[in-house]
Amino acid sequence: MTATAAMVSLFADRTYDTQPPSSQKLMNLRTNSEIPDLDHSQDVTIAVLEGLGNLAVGDRTVTLQPGVFVFIPAGIPRTLKVETILNLLVINYEADPDLGESVWLMTFQL
Repeated sequence: MTATAAMVSLFADRTYDTQPPSSQKLMNLRTNSEIPDLDHSQDVTIAVLEGLGNLAVGDRTVTLQPGVFVFIPAGIPRTLKVETILNLLVINYEADPDLGESVWLMTFQL
């Protein structure tokens, strides 16, 4: 059975005169949970702080583990599946055409 619940630990919004609004969420997701259709109307960056999971981005799957940082532009479908408790920093913001239309991934050694 797949659970679809997530707990948001912290949420903040930011709006400046010269920059589009954004929201930051520190998320703690339960083992074996799933978010089948993440909002893809905005650009999003995801930084994995702890845990393991998989992020389907379009036709590609990214393994989520500590140190992984993913940028996904608006318009690309995304689904999140959690293997172990997963702690993420998620930043959503209005689509920026200057950032391109490609997903990019970085891994940092923590």
